[in-house]
Amino acid sequence: MNEFEKAKAYITDKNNSLKGTSAKVDISLPRLKAYRADPEKLRTAAWIRVHELAKLYDEKDI
Repeated sequence: MNEFEKAKAYITDKNNSLKGTSAKVDISLPRLKAYRADPEKLRTAAWIRVHELAKLYDEKDI
């Protein structure tokens, strides 16, 4: 699973709080809501945002 797929899986999982995610990473709540509504927007997102979300996926997966 690559970082894009991990980030997409994390953001679409409704068990993950967007407010909590916003507090953990430097991504605004409205931006996270936009990614959840349309995860394909992650394809054009800054690499660091995708990387941070993928890292949260890995931490949750443990």
